[in-house]
Amino acid sequence: MTAILKPSTDFLTSNKLLKYSWYFFEALVKSMAQYLIESGKVKLSRNQRFSASFYHSVETLVNMLMPHITQKYKENLDASRNANHSLALFIKRCFTFMDRGFVFKLINNYMNCFLPGDPKTLFEFKFEFLRVVCHHEHYVPLNLPMPFGKGRILRFQDLQMDYSLTEDFCRNHFLVGLLLREVSAALQEFREIRQIAIQVLKNLMVKHTFDDRYTTKSQQARLSTLYFPLFGLLQENVYRLDVKDSAPPSSQNHIREDSLVPNSMVNPQKPGSCIENALHKDVFGVISGTASPHSSTPNVSSVHHTGSRGSLISTDSANSLLDKSSDKTNSLEKKSQCVSMLGSSILRWDKLDREDIRNLLMCFLHILKSMSEEALFAYWNKATPSELMDFFTLIEICLHQFRYMGKRFISRAGILHARLQQLGTLENAHTITNMYSHTEADVNSQCLLEANVSTEVCLTVLDTLSTFIMGFKTQLASDLGHNPLMKKVFLVHLCFLQIPQSEVALKQVFTSLRTFIYKFPCTFFDGRADMCASLCYEILKCCNSKLSSIRSDAAHLLYFLMKSNFDYTGRRSFVRTHLQVVIAVSQLIADVIGIGSTRFQQSLSIVNNCANSDKSIKHTAFPSDVKDLTKRIRTVLMATEQMKEHENDPEMLVDLQYSLAKSYTSTPELRKTWLDSMARIHNKNGDLSEAAMCYVHVAALVAEYLWRKGMFRQGCSAFRVITPNIDEEAAMMEDVGMQDVHFSEEVLLELLEECTDGLWKAERYELIADIYRLIIPIYEERRDFEKLTHLYDTLHRAYTKVMEVMHTGKRLLGTYFRVAFFGQGFFEDEDGKEYIYKEPKFTPLSEISQRLLKLYSDKFGQENVKIIQDSGKVNPKDLDSKYAYIQVTHVTPYLDDKEVEDRKTDFEKSHNIRRFVFETPFTVSGKKQGGVEEQCKRRTVLTTTHCFPYVKKRIAVMYQHQTDLSPIEVAIDEMSSKVAELRQLCSASEVDMIRLQLKLQGSISVQVNAGPLAYARAFLDDSSAKKYPDNKVKQLKEVFRQFVDACGQALGVNEHLIKEDQQEYHDEMKANYRDMIRELSDIMHEQIG
Repeated sequence: MTAILKPSTDFLTSNKLLKYSWYFFEALVKSMAQYLIESGKVKLSRNQRFSASFYHSVETLVNMLMPHITQKYKENLDASRNANHSLALFIKRCFTFMDRGFVFKLINNYMNCFLPGDPKTLFEFKFEFLRVVCHHEHYVPLNLPMPFGKGRILRFQDLQMDYSLTEDFCRNHFLVGLLLREVSAALQEFREIRQIAIQVLKNLMVKHTFDDRYTTKSQQARLSTLYFPLFGLLQENVYRLDVKDSAPPSSQNHIREDSLVPNSMVNPQKPGSCIENALHKDVFGVISGTASPHSSTPNVSSVHHTGSRGSLISTDSANSLLDKSSDKTNSLEKKSQCVSMLGSSILRWDKLDREDIRNLLMCFLHILKSMSEEALFAYWNKATPSELMDFFTLIEICLHQFRYMGKRFISRAGILHARLQQLGTLENAHTITNMYSHTEADVNSQCLLEANVSTEVCLTVLDTLSTFIMGFKTQLASDLGHNPLMKKVFLVHLCFLQIPQSEVALKQVFTSLRTFIYKFPCTFFDGRADMCASLCYEILKCCNSKLSSIRSDAAHLLYFLMKSNFDYTGRRSFVRTHLQVVIAVSQLIADVIGIGSTRFQQSLSIVNNCANSDKSIKHTAFPSDVKDLTKRIRTVLMATEQMKEHENDPEMLVDLQYSLAKSYTSTPELRKTWLDSMARIHNKNGDLSEAAMCYVHVAALVAEYLWRKGMFRQGCSAFRVITPNIDEEAAMMEDVGMQDVHFSEEVLLELLEECTDGLWKAERYELIADIYRLIIPIYEERRDFEKLTHLYDTLHRAYTKVMEVMHTGKRLLGTYFRVAFFGQGFFEDEDGKEYIYKEPKFTPLSEISQRLLKLYSDKFGQENVKIIQDSGKVNPKDLDSKYAYIQVTHVTPYLDDKEVEDRKTDFEKSHNIRRFVFETPFTVSGKKQGGVEEQCKRRTVLTTTHCFPYVKKRIAVMYQHQTDLSPIEVAIDEMSSKVAELRQLCSASEVDMIRLQLKLQGSISVQVNAGPLAYARAFLDDSSAKKYPDNKVKQLKEVFRQFVDACGQALGVNEHLIKEDQQEYHDEMKANYRDMIRELSDIMHEQIG
């Protein structure tokens, strides 16, 4: 065989040897067995059975065969695959006859022939080889060098258990160490390779579980120690498993993906990672999941990674692997070690497939279920805080991955899978998961399996949590139970209620939660109320369940929470739970979760009955307090029906929520709940300015509370510079609702940052500085220079944006419309009311008219709704009561002379505005339009109750003022507007030449019936001027002088800007200008211009 495998041999001959290698290896194994029996050496120790020369011959044969498999597989794939399988079987059988250290060396030599980044075929060879070798009947004793005796372990060496792939672990447990190391490396490869590796590991663990020799609990616990390093492996890849959140861990550091964040690359490096910052550019391709992790060899320093061959050598010789004096195989080992160092250190951040995740987590959960409590505590005690957090994150992911999706989902997935199969696109359908079939029997079977797995996972996690809480009660209870570890454990508990669970599992969950509340009352009833709030929200959702048993359990848990709170306060009150339950109900209504049903009412009745029948609190105020709470909940629920009715009417929905927010002036947290809900609605509908104002009001509310408690230097008045509407936050009343409020400076800082984000998205950059004036002194006092750097950088970018939008003039902060409703039978209380609606950016009149028409047509019926196009005053008596009428009129912000002077910029002219104007033409004769000498117009100024922008996008009109302009006053008004427009165009930093020329052309036309000259002929001619008041005539003459001056200035600007091809056009305008001056001079009897 050795001779045939030499490079000089004819390749056809060597290929035949590869193809039929199984025969030669079988003959070799049988010869070894026969030799041992005949010579009697079978009774000797393994290292004495064969001569050194025989060992050398076997090693030479294996070493010569290896390159034929790993390097020449492309020439004859089938022959190489056969040889790989035959070699695996041969080496597996060598364990029976030969020295096991020697066999390990053979395996190690073969593994060194494979490199990270190999083609898929070689990965298949490698894992097929490992699969066969690891299926040796004495695999367990080979990895655990200790005997199993009748149902018990004779030697138990659990004192030094490894939970990561350390050098010691790989030395002591060679085969499993090798397998786990290769699986770890495969996770950095592509999907097909990952699947092969994970499947080998999973199948091996399944084999152990059903092995008749290791059936007892203690034996399975001992077996599970072999796979403890899987914990570390999964923690390294935890963010690739979490399908809920696709962001890498570094992005969790208060960085949001919006325009406020600069476009810089975030390096997703785990804490404690030893990758240098200056990595090769291809490495970042690996991190983002866009390139192979082995396409280049970047500079990697101080990476602790020892191959599984470390189990064959001493610690000293492990260090000498890279010495120049190493043996001839070391060049290969160095290459392998170098690349495998890269593979283990640089982690991919692309998500794993759902099937891969489930298989890995199945292995993790099996270990968790099988391992002893001592081993579990040993792991938790050794783990760092970040590793503990990752452990609980893994548990949370398990709950999400194995949640029960229901029969309908499984049935749909099966049908979809079948269709894709018919279309021949099954390869692309791997994400749907090929385990779903579409026949009725298969679906039923699959549903049962999924339900059982989901319940088993749930119970395993509950057991683990129970064990952890039992051993770490002191750590969890530190800082009144408000520490990161407690929050993480609580979130896992909460996760049970947030995802679909079976009825059986939920019963156990409720029991565990009762124990949790009993053991840690301070977490829920002292300090910040966030955990109590989250728990109340989820329990109340369960109180609305379709299953009566779950409703009953949830209601009893809610009652237990209330009573525990009551007992915690020395049987005085349960203000904390009372308030949080009302807030949770409000949130559920705001999220339009239908909790107004009879099911929810039944749950409330159960709570009431519990309070009335509980003898231990019969003679206290508790039963009446519970009754008050349920009564208050029912009052809040009355808003549900109205909200459901208006869920497609954003303005009405926000109005309803605003009225609820207004009713909670004595309960800041409830007011905050409704303002937050309004912000969500505004963001959803693209009303970003209104969302930003909600954030500002919430921040002002918290600031006012802190100011009154002496915890902050300013109250809501500090926000008046942003919006005068903020004064309503000063209406906060000192009442029972103030007893359990846990706002702090930190909460305020978070809310102020949220305001900044909201204002940036709303393009109101000028206001960011006003928010930062409140934040900067806090960070200056704390000497937090990193935060200050970030703030000033944001300010710099905000002011840059201000200059940019002022320069381009492309920022539109909203369009306004007057909307009036008529029709008592339809609009009820809204009948006859007028509102100003603020629409985003530039919204045409037709668009809002169509939106309102569709909205109210859906409500009242298309045939019953009419839009009034006319902007004139409507007499309700003239309207048909059978119809709902909506009048929509475009309005513009109105500023008086002083405001025009004070408000210098476009932003100031469109921020904090509450007066709007529109004009309606009319004539004395009753017609709308007439000649210039008879054309009048009615100017209507509307004043709203609040300034725009506000927490609502529509504000009621408080009063209106009308002024009728006579024909000459119309002329003065129109001419003044033309003068102002021309001056504005000329004074712009970058003149808009097209607009300037169009305006000029319309101004200096000498046509008889059009343009400014028509006004001059009608009101300044000798025969006409006597009909009008002298002061008005003089005023019009003055406006015309200004007009001529403005036109002359505009012509000068145009002459300076035009090119040669427009000279003729300019000369024509100049001629028209001279003609206009000449005619005006004749009419006014004075030289003009």
